[in-house]
Amino acid sequence: MNIIKRLTAMTSLTVCLGVLTPTTIVFAKTNSTNDNHIMKSNDSEQSHAIGFAANASGSQSDNQEINIIFGNSLLQQGDSGPEVAKLQNELRQLGYYGGEVDGVFGEQTYDAVHALESDRQDSESGIVGSDTKTALYTIYRNTDESKQNQKKLVEIKIQEKKNAKERARKAAEEKAKKIAEEAARQAAKEDAKKAAAKKAVAERANASAEKRPQVTTTSYKPSNSQPAATASKGKSITVEATSYSLGGHSATGIDFSSNPNAKVIAVDPSIIPLGSRVIIPGYGVYIAGDTGGAIRGNRIDVHFASRDQALNFGRRTITITVLQ
Repeated sequence: MNIIKRLTAMTSLTVCLGVLTPTTIVFAKTNSTNDNHIMKSNDSEQSHAIGFAANASGSQSDNQEINIIFGNSLLQQGDSGPEVAKLQNELRQLGYYGGEVDGVFGEQTYDAVHALESDRQDSESGIVGSDTKTALYTIYRNTDESKQNQKKLVEIKIQEKKNAKERARKAAEEKAKKIAEEAARQAAKEDAKKAAAKKAVAERANASAEKRPQVTTTSYKPSNSQPAATASKGKSITVEATSYSLGGHSATGIDFSSNPNAKVIAVDPSIIPLGSRVIIPGYGVYIAGDTGGAIRGNRIDVHFASRDQALNFGRRTITITVLQ
């Protein structure tokens, strides 16, 4: 992993160890791991070890941070890169390295590492392994600057959680807004569809009304004027006229039930032959198509569609014309 990315993950922490108060460090190496456990001791007999304070380091999170800072591979003479530059900077802060921080593990860097390992009685012999990395990290993590950086890191993480929560809130609001807009579009589409259907029904109704035949109601009013003279010759007869309104069939088979407005008169066939056309003043031309027991001689019975019309006609003496 690139050291710049590692340092960014730790919020670009730069270690400046400064001058530390000399105390005693004891390094113990376990049989099960290659990690060193550094413990503070008040034993004056251990005063020949490196003269600075350190706390124990060996947790998983500590190991991860060590790898972030120094990498997870051994560093030795001939290596180069950001990890070596970081090592040189740490050694300079401790007073072991006085050369340029150039990221090249050369002779001067080797001498500094060897001096540090000799002071802490390490057997790595100029190779920067887990023991040396742990020692350097343990010194670093107890500095005030490190603690301040850790505090800043916590604050950054808290802010990141707040930002993530805010992003989630905005995303939820945006999603709800889109859902509402889509619902409104669908509702508008349904309303438009209903309006179109309603309009179509109205247009069909109007079209049907236009095609429907117009029906007008008129009242029958007999005319008192005499019919105009026809080219046909006829025979005038003065008769006593009565009226009737019946269903069924006439003597000649005319169906009054299906044709109530049929213009038919009952006659005495010896006076007016059946089938003759007869002009009744004010009513028009009728057909002599029926007979009756009381219709004898100069008598006729005029058929009307309704009883009221028949009563309105009543009984009267009129002059009719039998057309030839």
